Amino acid sequence: MPTSAGRRLETAHEALKHYEINPTLVTFLQHSENVTFRVDCLDGIFLLRLHSPRAESFGKDGLDSQIVNSEMLWLAGLRQQGLPVPTPVKDKSGGYVSQAAGINVTLLAWQDGNLLTRELESEDTAAQIGNLVGKIHAHTKQCQLPAGFSRPQRDPAYFQDALISLRPAIQDGRISYPDYKALEISLGFLGEETGRLARTNQTWGLLHGDLHRGNFLLHNGQVRLIDFSMCAFGHFAYDLATCLSNVRTTFHPVFLEQYTQFVPLPPGYERLLEGYFLASYIATFSLWVSDIKSQETFIQRVSYISREYAARFNRDERFWFR
Repeated sequence: MPTSAGRRLETAHEALKHYEINPTLVTFLQHSENVTFRVDCLDGIFLLRLHSPRAESFGKDGLDSQIVNSEMLWLAGLRQQGLPVPTPVKDKSGGYVSQAAGINVTLLAWQDGNLLTRELESEDTAAQIGNLVGKIHAHTKQCQLPAGFSRPQRDPAYFQDALISLRPAIQDGRISYPDYKALEISLGFLGEETGRLARTNQTWGLLHGDLHRGNFLLHNGQVRLIDFSMCAFGHFAYDLATCLSNVRTTFHPVFLEQYTQFVPLPPGYERLLEGYFLASYIATFSLWVSDIKSQETFIQRVSYISREYAARFNRDERFWFR
């Protein structure tokens, strides 16, 4: 992906020629797993995504048009259920994925709302999030995926690879061996938990895959969910753990009460969710380890998560559930 602002904008304008819209203003937003732009038009606002990761650690899913198209198909299905998620926009050829400068391109209708910050969080927003995530997981249990549908998996091999990717940071001193070892032991214990959990439509399916607070919006009292670019197949517990880590502990009961109206929790869910919380951080650390912009956060968080959470999990002490 071109790094200069001018080249990025040029590629964005080339991409927009594939769509039946007339942009009046194209504004660069950010570059992480995708390069994103806000596109203002006289008849609406859109989000343009150029699927080119900022760093190699962000993965190569966006380079595969079939994988990207599968995300858009799932979003279309969720929208048909009336869920407050982004609406995918088809290009002039009737497809969801176009190309510009050799890069996969997608367009979504803009979602209005403010980021759901800690200050805006309440018992009501926690209940809405639980309800929304429950409906999404319930939908994946019954939807018929089309031939060729392809998304990555968040299975034990994925988390093991994520952990291994942290080893260079031990060698150069960014993280300590004891902190790495604590995460390794936690992942082993999680493997024991998931080994006892059968893959049925009650436990395994399509996940959002990135349910942190920055992907929830609040608009006129309604919670909305954005950024499905990391959606994958996995245990529903992985989504739940990521989400619970961004909801006040005091609101966990109301979140789970709403969620379980749609999907039951498996036996022993407390340790399972806490283990997946640690796995979610290992996955995040694997994104940060080679990303220059994330180094300070990476160094601080590995130490904190290893000592404050992994160590307790490895002693079989609960940190969310009593």
